[in-house]
Amino acid sequence: MRVYCVIGDNRVVNSQSPRMHNSVFAERFPDSKYVTFSVDQRNLRQAVNGIKAFGIAGANVTVPHKEAIVHFVDGLSSEAETIGAVNTIVPDGDTLIGHNTDVGGFNDLLEFANFCSEGSNILILGAGGATRAVLSSLIGRGSYKVFVANRTYEKCLVLTQKLGGIPISLEHTSDVLHDVDLLVNTTNVSSFQEASGMTGIMGIVTDRLRRLKLIIDINYGRDTNIWSDMAALNKARFLDGLYMLAAQGRRSYELWTGQTVPIDDYLRPLGL
Repeated sequence: MRVYCVIGDNRVVNSQSPRMHNSVFAERFPDSKYVTFSVDQRNLRQAVNGIKAFGIAGANVTVPHKEAIVHFVDGLSSEAETIGAVNTIVPDGDTLIGHNTDVGGFNDLLEFANFCSEGSNILILGAGGATRAVLSSLIGRGSYKVFVANRTYEKCLVLTQKLGGIPISLEHTSDVLHDVDLLVNTTNVSSFQEASGMTGIMGIVTDRLRRLKLIIDINYGRDTNIWSDMAALNKARFLDGLYMLAAQGRRSYELWTGQTVPIDDYLRPLGL
């Protein structure tokens, strides 16, 4: 049996990746299985060594390990090296190569949404591994201004110095919010409970904006979602992260197996 996996922290048990990958494997490689591994940050190097030791056929990487795992693989694709984050690991003989399919997955999501980012003003909330992929996508697609806001301004500064964009502190998002066409949430905050104490985000979701067309929250599976509520308030479209999950998963599958499958094969197990 060939085993594939996703590596994350304790939140990985809620991942929908096993559902979609195992559905595709059942049709094409019935001897394959996709599982989840919860790994403490302190044990990440050992986890990567375990991929080799146990002959894992391929791996995904999710929060909070996408940036840290860069230091433990044997090589990086050009895109993963540029972004500084890995979400897919591909064994190549005795080496493990880190790739990033989140950029392509987010591009696919924008195509699905029929959103033209060229010439648009965009606000990204967050500064982690997923933020890097989203920012790289939007810069590459010719967006006019891409603002990156986070509680820690220094993280935004480092990120934008490498990839482009305009760093701002979370408290100063009101200075740019009314000129934003697209808002992308890459933080783990999607509910009022998760936003408790974060006055910057609470101020954003209750604002009425004149240009907002689309909100994307890369999280999924929330019973209630403050970004969906904000989209409704502003008569804007809302998309969560399920389509992006399917799109990047499909790209990971292609890297592992050399086979291309229709996106519908990855959307169907997710109920899309």
